[in-house]
Amino acid sequence: MCCVRMTVFVMLIARLSFSLEALEFRYASFAEGDEIEVVQQAWYSSKSGPNAFKSDGALWLTAFNNNSHNGASEADGTNVGRAVFRQPIRFQPSTVSFSTSFSFQIITTRSYPDCGSGMAFFISDSLEAPPNSDYRGAMGLMNPYEPTPSVTFFAVEFDTRIHTNFNDVSASHIGIDVNSLISLNVRDTSSAAASIYYPDLFLYYNSSFTAWIEYNASSKLIQVWMAKYNRSQSAANSSTGGENASSIDRPLIPCLELHYDLSSVLVGRDMYLGFSATTAPASRGMEGHVIYAWSFNNESANNPSPTFHYVLVASAVGMTLGILVILCVYMVKRRRNKSKHAHAVRIEDALRSARPFSYRELEKATEGFSEAMKVGEGGYGAVYKGVLRDGSVVAVKKLRMSTMLEDQFYAEARIIKKARHRYLLELQGWCYEEGQAALLVSQYMSRGSLDRYLFYGIRKRELGSSVTMQKETRIRILTQVAAALEYLHGGLGDCVLHRDVKAANVLLTEGEKMEARLGDFGLAKLISRDVGIVSMSAAGTPGYVAPEVLFNGMATEKADVYSFGVLTLEVLSGRRTISTISAPSNSEHQLAHVHLPYWLWSTLDLGGGIISDEQLCKVLDPMLLPSPPHAESASDYDNHLGGGDARVFWDDWRCIVHLGLMCCHPLPQCRPTMKEVSRAFDQRILLPLPPDAPCSLYPFHVHPASTVFGNTSHNSVSTIIPGAMMTSSSSSSTTISCPTPLLLSAAR
Repeated sequence: MCCVRMTVFVMLIARLSFSLEALEFRYASFAEGDEIEVVQQAWYSSKSGPNAFKSDGALWLTAFNNNSHNGASEADGTNVGRAVFRQPIRFQPSTVSFSTSFSFQIITTRSYPDCGSGMAFFISDSLEAPPNSDYRGAMGLMNPYEPTPSVTFFAVEFDTRIHTNFNDVSASHIGIDVNSLISLNVRDTSSAAASIYYPDLFLYYNSSFTAWIEYNASSKLIQVWMAKYNRSQSAANSSTGGENASSIDRPLIPCLELHYDLSSVLVGRDMYLGFSATTAPASRGMEGHVIYAWSFNNESANNPSPTFHYVLVASAVGMTLGILVILCVYMVKRRRNKSKHAHAVRIEDALRSARPFSYRELEKATEGFSEAMKVGEGGYGAVYKGVLRDGSVVAVKKLRMSTMLEDQFYAEARIIKKARHRYLLELQGWCYEEGQAALLVSQYMSRGSLDRYLFYGIRKRELGSSVTMQKETRIRILTQVAAALEYLHGGLGDCVLHRDVKAANVLLTEGEKMEARLGDFGLAKLISRDVGIVSMSAAGTPGYVAPEVLFNGMATEKADVYSFGVLTLEVLSGRRTISTISAPSNSEHQLAHVHLPYWLWSTLDLGGGIISDEQLCKVLDPMLLPSPPHAESASDYDNHLGGGDARVFWDDWRCIVHLGLMCCHPLPQCRPTMKEVSRAFDQRILLPLPPDAPCSLYPFHVHPASTVFGNTSHNSVSTIIPGAMMTSSSSSSTTISCPTPLLLSAAR
């Protein structure tokens, strides 16, 4: 604790002395007397109107009800609130790169789209809100009645009102503004956009959000990320030593981007950075805008006239840091010995039912973790074959060393301890010693993983010597993986998200009837039923990760369903989820990436909501089809199979294809649950398909489906662009049609 306090002290000295040279701050809450200043607009205060205020650690720009803190009232014509970092900064020509993040909430009191106006993060040369900026949706950024703005600013707006004078796309959108409120780029988050950002980023649901804004001066790229989070859950985590609200994982893909050179806006003048918001209570109802946390970092924002005082302070800071380092080294060494025993006890308690191994014993068993004994690579480390002293063969998973190693190891151990299921890989032992990588010992599966058999012609035959045996083996494996996931999602009280379902993590047993064992919990997360959603970075394997995780960083059990759907499509087609092919383009051949779920959605004829036998011929792995001479159509296969057997054959695979596609639906609410998936496998029940194929959100460059699957009746898109989601039949559609994921009539 002493080290932490001294660190904070030194950071405060550095901030006070160098804030204008290398500005960096982080506020998990706000209080009177800190460096975040509420601006009292002289022109606005003359109207006796309310200003921003701080209360209970939050920074309120505008109130959502009659408020004693600032006198806000439903009778007010307008409200405007503005808060800034106390000192202006001067960006340098060498670099104007910066990054900022903040947690905030917009509280509307009227239904969509009748509230307003919105809030913005800004960097401006004006300390005060310009006159008249409380009108016409100007959000306190500029005077809407001036033909040419008298202020210079950059802003990211979160707008809750349509103003035709600013070309607003909806009453729920995010925009990037430079010296004008006609946004240079905008993201519509309303239901009308039918995009992946609705409903998570809908501004009328009174949700709490975290936003990240970055500008890279070298690439001249502005990027904005945004994610919803559970503020009460984050507050609980913070009170128990966890992360605060502003530390939610940032989504992998930004929701908004713009190439623009901000040096012309920021360089050469004193700039204030902060937040601004406006409302019109009397006409549109009150709307609250509150900031809960804020951080900012600027690579080169300095005072134009540094003095010798800074040199003296720098020397003092350097000496203090030197003393601090010595003290911290001493205290860390002192505490390390105490904590190691506690860590070992913690992990031993988590793995009470498994045997502890010594590191030396497992190192010897794996021949020093040699490459010759390596049998696979998991999410957090490599897997080795090991032979113990008694001759028994085990699999040893060696986790990669990292600063978070113990927490990751404990998380996996805790989940494995809770999970006991026939089709989950059984844990047999563990090892956690100081200075060494953590190890998990499980039963050894000599057959290896499923991906060894699906994608290699010679080994495919080991899945079955006949078409019937191939079908039985592949469907049995899928059924068992589905049962394991159903157990993880619903059989433990809390829901366990596996987060890395893929063929490489499905291990196969020995014996005539090989069985599946789902393993590698290195990325798993445990979530309680009352939360039902977890924020995370896009963990998992490319091609298997659900779209909502990529775009919003938010996952439910439906993210695992998506990954299982991808696995299903791989099993039935014998193709990898992402493959590179040589495709024709302008009389030449070029490499193109193919994402399997998108290909199937976009190339299959979904007329009537049922895939035909002819379509199945083009989709199924050739190893799953009989081999009559000169077969050209499904009827040729029918004659070879025999009437009754042929009907069962096509109906079984039709069920599996439908199931895989619905599990891979881009919208999570349209995917079935794993319980419904298991029932569909058991009873061969046909899940309905939508009448039109939903477009994929994966940014892969692709080529016509005939390159891979032969000619089809649907036209294929040559490039997939992330953005609005719509049916392939109408590019202007604003509604999403997806069948209710319920089980329909049996296929046989």
